[in-house]
Order: sequence, then structure tokens, then C-alpha cells
Amino acid sequence: MTEWVIDETPHLTAADVDASLPDQETRLRGGSRANLAILLNDLVVHETKKRFGGAQLRLDVIVVHGFASEENAGDGGFYQPKTFRFDDVHDDDRLPIEAPGLLAFYGRPRHFLDITIMMSRDTKDSEDLGTLITSSLNSSEWKQASGELLGLAVAAPPAAAIVAAMSAAAMIGNLTADVLRRLTGNTIGVYRTAYLQHLHRFGLGRHPENDQYRNQDLSFWYEIVADRAATR
Repeated sequence: MTEWVIDETPHLTAADVDASLPDQETRLRGGSRANLAILLNDLVVHETKKRFGGAQLRLDVIVVHGFASEENAGDGGFYQPKTFRFDDVHDDDRLPIEAPGLLAFYGRPRHFLDITIMMSRDTKDSEDLGTLITSSLNSSEWKQASGELLGLAVAAPPAAAIVAAMSAAAMIGNLTADVLRRLTGNTIGVYRTAYLQHLHRFGLGRHPENDQYRNQDLSFWYEIVADRAATR
């Protein structure tokens, strides 16, 4: 089990989720009315653990977004993996990111967003996270997690199915970290969190509200914004 440097995942019961759900008619109308974007900003690497010269680093993000169906389960329809690479990084370097930020996710989620961020020393010709994940698709753990997420492929799933799917999303985050660790040997599980559609409004806004997250190796903040123009 991966130990995350910063873990803000809420501990929710089916009763907690059920209390936050709107009436049946509202739920039947679907997920977010707008595409959402997760933007990472002000990423500073405080320690690369490389004694001489700059380091090659990779930042991997996987977002599980609860939009599962039998048709899209096989092609990653309920998750988006992203890999970003940075060359010649020295201690206390700010990574070169242009405004409005590094696009870690873009889509129209349903039920919840689950965010996992990992940092690793890169290796030559290493594969992107999406390709690496395909090696795990036939594992029993991945099939179990996929099965729980497919429980959301109904018009208005019960609270218990949403809680089970969020646990499955956490399992996918851990499985992804394990895949990266086998590749790099030194992956850091930097950050994990999850936001419910109705209780947390998918986490819309800046996180943290002020300042930034900081651990011994990395500092950053992120924002979740709605792209309402895409719905017009």
C-alpha cells in the first residue's frame, strides 16, 4: 500500500453520501453540466536527490472520474492518466509551466473526482503512464476495481455503489503508484484526494485556498475550474 505524502481523501460512509444526494429527478440529469479542468501551478522541486548536474523528472497524474460504462471500461473511460516530463531540473527549480497551468485533467465527470499525483526520477525512453497502465489491466486487483466502477453505469446509482467506486478509485491510485515504482524504483506518492459531485461540487476552486502544498521535495497548488463555454 502506497503511503501518500499528502492525503486529503475524505473518509465517507454510505450514509454520508446518501445525505448529500439530491432527489432522484435531479440525479437522473447526469454529472457535471460543464467540462472541468484540473490545472497544476507553481510546481517547485526543492530536492532532486541528484548530486551533480540536473535531473530528469516525470510527474504522473491519474484522475478517476466515475464515468464508467461497459462500452468505455476497456479503453480507460473512467480514468485519465497524464505524464509530464522535465529535463535538467536542479534543487529549488520552478518547473516551466505556462499560465493558466499544467492541464492534468479535462472532461465531464460524474459522481466524483479522484486525483493522484506522483513524482519520479525519469529513465531513458520510459513509457507514458497510460501505456504502463495497460500492463495491469488483466490483474485481479484492476478487474476488481473496474467492476466496482462499472457499478456506477446506471442512471442513478445508490450511495453504497458510489462509496464502493471511490474505494476502487483509491485502489487504482495505489496500483498506478506500484507500476511506476517498478519502473523507476523511487516514485514518491505526492498527493491524493477525492471530491464528490454533490457534497463537494467536484472540488471547484483553488487548493489549498491560500499558499501552497509543500513537502520536502515538491511544492505546488492546483485549481479545478469549469469550462462552461464548452457546453454552448
